[in-house]
Amino acid sequence: MQRRTNIQVSSMIILLSILTILIQFVTYYFFASYIIIWGISLIISLICCHLLLEQSVNYDTCFQYSILTLFISLIIIVLTYFEKDYRLLPFTGAMAGIAFINWFAPLLHCYIRSMIGYGTKIDDFGIFYRNSNIIFYLFYIGVLIYGNFSPNAFPWAYRAIGHEVNVMPFDVISVQIEDYLFGAIPLSNIIIYLLSRIAIFIPYGFGLALLLRHQSRLVKFFSLLVIPFIIEAIQYFTIPARCDIDDLIYALLGGLIGSALFLLSNFLYRIVNGRDFLSHDTEFHFSKNTYHY
Repeated sequence: MQRRTNIQVSSMIILLSILTILIQFVTYYFFASYIIIWGISLIISLICCHLLLEQSVNYDTCFQYSILTLFISLIIIVLTYFEKDYRLLPFTGAMAGIAFINWFAPLLHCYIRSMIGYGTKIDDFGIFYRNSNIIFYLFYIGVLIYGNFSPNAFPWAYRAIGHEVNVMPFDVISVQIEDYLFGAIPLSNIIIYLLSRIAIFIPYGFGLALLLRHQSRLVKFFSLLVIPFIIEAIQYFTIPARCDIDDLIYALLGGLIGSALFLLSNFLYRIVNGRDFLSHDTEFHFSKNTYHY
């Protein structure tokens, strides 16, 4: 009987994953608005996660659903990106948003379910959270490496760089603001320049705040500078034009925002649930070792 139940749940995961992808990309095909595409994608993902949890009473089903929808959406994105003929599905930034939603929506729903605790009690949220974060940070590390060390990566984020190392704080942004005031560049260039350097380190700050939650504030603060400093040091020798003191400042700001987001999420979790986020789900046993968040 248990085997039959598992087969039914597995079939449900596959069915809902296919249904999710169909709805998401049909919406993408017929609507140009990013808000509509992402909104419908988020709603269908949340509904499917709710159905899976109600039927399986197991967070692992949401993880499997997330992996399957993410994998399929990434295949579609890659094929579309390298396809020369865009008559069927033109590639736009909305596709990246769909892939992100397929990872984020199950995590969001399970976080809320774990925090509120409505319905049947479900254990092992910590394992689900760990697995989801492993997937995310694998992509995140790949983006960091590609974006910082590939000369042709993300040209829209490097419009304002010079030809040598910049050690003068806020020199680039000052020039951009001056150019904007004289009508030489649009405001969007400044916004993209700032957001691309700040937002990329928000997940880094969030993850560090969780990993170092029991460490001192001084340790947390200097830890936010470790990866940005390593990146800038490598760029100094490999791509000097991208080595910029401002990037350290913006990375620190992004890390602080990420840390603040963790504190906020933990604060909300404590208010609703009465305990800290992952406070009882922080030990994961593999072989004879114990891993701690």
